[in-house]
Amino acid sequence: MFRGEWDRTMVLAVLLLGMLVAGLLFLYLWQGTVLARLRAERAALALALEELSRQKLFLEHKLREAYSYEVLKARAEALGMGPVDLSRIHYLVVEDDDDDDD
Repeated sequence: MFRGEWDRTMVLAVLLLGMLVAGLLFLYLWQGTVLARLRAERAALALALEELSRQKLFLEHKLREAYSYEVLKARAEALGMGPVDLSRIHYLVVEDDDDDDD
């Protein structure tokens, strides 16, 4: 079956070497697919981060707009609030129970 120069140990060594090369090739290809998947995942996360930053800026703008002086003034006037009338302010004077001047 084998020629004279090919003995069983040589065939076994070639088979083991072939299996080793095939295993290393499989690991190389597997690593490449994992890296490609991780790169795609990273790109998706970067896009999501960019979208979240835009949303944050938009919400900060809306918050500043909602609590601006003009908006708060309009809301206060809609509730019937206005400038303070000093003639309507009355102070309550509370006399001190202790007449000691320590």
